[in-house]
Amino acid sequence: MAIPNGGSAYQFSDGNLNAAKSLGGTILLSATGAGLYFLDTAVTANSTTTDAPAGSIGVTTNATGLGKMFISDGSKWQYAVVA
Repeated sequence: MAIPNGGSAYQFSDGNLNAAKSLGGTILLSATGAGLYFLDTAVTANSTTTDAPAGSIGVTTNATGLGKMFISDGSKWQYAVVA
């Protein structure tokens, strides 16, 4: 399986996240490839492009986007919205 945006990927079918001992990368959460993306690049909502599958969650340690949660729409990172 190709990893969107490069990096490492971890897939846990047994729910055990203890094996994820990486700084950055991706944790895949479903068969569709949606997952958690730990980024160190700048993220600006509705501007920063991504090939992460729609529904994926992204967070960044970069000053641009720090403290915000983003959701992929399949082509760009968007701000997460609480309904």
